[in-house]
Amino acid sequence: MEDATPVRSEGRGQLVQAGLAQLFALGLVAAATLCRLWLGQRVPDLLPFNLYYPVILAAGLAGGWPAATTALVTSGLLGWRVFLPGAGDSALTATEVVNLLLFAFSGGFMAYGGAHLRALLHRQRASHERLAERELRYRTLFDAISEGFALVHAVRDAEGTLVDYVIAEANPAILRMLGTDASVIGRRGSEVVRNAPAAWLGACDRALKGDPLTFEYHAPGSRRWFEIHLSRVAPDQLAQFVMEITDRKTADARQSELFDELNHRVKNNLALISSMLGLQARGSAPDVRAQLQKAVDRIQAIADVHARLYRSSRKDDVDFGAYLTDLCRRLSESLLDDERVRITVQAEPVVMSLDRAVALGVVVNELVTNAAKHAYPERGSGEIAVRLERIASGLVLSVSDTGQGLPGDLSGDGLGMRLVRSLVQQIGGTLEIERSTGAAFHVRLPDPGPVLPSSGGQGRLL
Repeated sequence: MEDATPVRSEGRGQLVQAGLAQLFALGLVAAATLCRLWLGQRVPDLLPFNLYYPVILAAGLAGGWPAATTALVTSGLLGWRVFLPGAGDSALTATEVVNLLLFAFSGGFMAYGGAHLRALLHRQRASHERLAERELRYRTLFDAISEGFALVHAVRDAEGTLVDYVIAEANPAILRMLGTDASVIGRRGSEVVRNAPAAWLGACDRALKGDPLTFEYHAPGSRRWFEIHLSRVAPDQLAQFVMEITDRKTADARQSELFDELNHRVKNNLALISSMLGLQARGSAPDVRAQLQKAVDRIQAIADVHARLYRSSRKDDVDFGAYLTDLCRRLSESLLDDERVRITVQAEPVVMSLDRAVALGVVVNELVTNAAKHAYPERGSGEIAVRLERIASGLVLSVSDTGQGLPGDLSGDGLGMRLVRSLVQQIGGTLEIERSTGAAFHVRLPDPGPVLPSSGGQGRLL
């Protein structure tokens, strides 16, 4: 009911407006008739309908088709009854018929012209109102947003190379960021942002060629950081969106420091535990010493992951392919005393979460260690192949050898194989054991990790 009230009010308003237009049309016709009577006494040869044409046009402009039709019909009847000499006779003369027909045609044309012109003016007024409303919304948003915005025009040399730009518009937010006022509008960018790096103009040139660009910008001589978005809006016109990200960069730097400190402590603790177990192994019986050495190797596999994480710029995942290469290199140095047996690695670059990388690192450590100690007899030679590849259904990590093979029954697996099976199950993978020439272990992961990003992408101006 509340929504219907404005509709009814609007309908009543339109009816009142239409009624006033009709009265206006009738008033104009009456005024034109009186004026024609007065002029007819002084100019006897005056045509009967001349003064009605502007009346019909004015009625169409004022009230559209309804008012124009009323003016046309009313003026036609009055002109015929009052100003045609034979109007009271049973038949009109040929001249009077021609005058009526000419008036009907000309008056109809005037009615159409007035109504059509009114519609055009109405649409133009509505268009101007919509444009003014959009301009108001744009200006309100332009002034209120906290992000900086500037519209600039390219300045090129005789060869067409971008050498500068002129600031056409700048909102209050960007003026505050620059520490200036609206006087910068109309000035060149090099006059406002002094000592800007050469890469800045290169970024603007790329954006003007139709390639939207986002990058971070460190203001020279300050600690302030900005995120810049550049987008072309015309062949030589560029929109610049600027957001200050100093607080975010500060928080990221602090978080990075805390992460590095935590990782450093974990690395030291793992090294300490490994050293303690190594010392314990030296004074233990051979069988105990062997088990302690396996524990040291497992801890070292985890430490390798943390070392790889510490050296990378990524803080929550690891390039597992590179880590796998480092792990196998260390295992080759610690397990193989000569060149009878060698370890080969083929690993695709795959980014993997820290938890999954640790689990698979321990799995590879167990499988390679077992192959190095048991696959080849004392004088045998061969190869231990470690392979990480991406297939359609996920990832496959394989450790294989060409040695003497596995025993027929693996039901009595030792701690190492039980650990391998448990870790593979923990990360959602499956373990397949192949008993062809030698032995092969395949760990299949259902969903592949993301491919390492390329060196391209968003730029950074320092």
